[in-house]
Amino acid sequence: MTKLFYFKITFLSLTAGIFAGSFVYGLFGIDFTKTDLLFKLFLKSLIIGITVGLILGVLNMFFKIGNFQKKENS
Repeated sequence: MTKLFYFKITFLSLTAGIFAGSFVYGLFGIDFTKTDLLFKLFLKSLIIGITVGLILGVLNMFFKIGNFQKKENS
């Protein structure tokens, strides 16, 4: 397995999870009558998810943590 594989798996899974978690958590604290707050929450969650996913993906690329199984094509 290449370093890019470790990066992709970690980056995609963490970015999706952190984005969804921070977005849903933020929905509990905003006023739904103001659409600009909802858009700012969306962007904030997206930036946080991408940043954390990128940092942890790069770290996992070098340390190769995890037992990811590649699917075999038969």
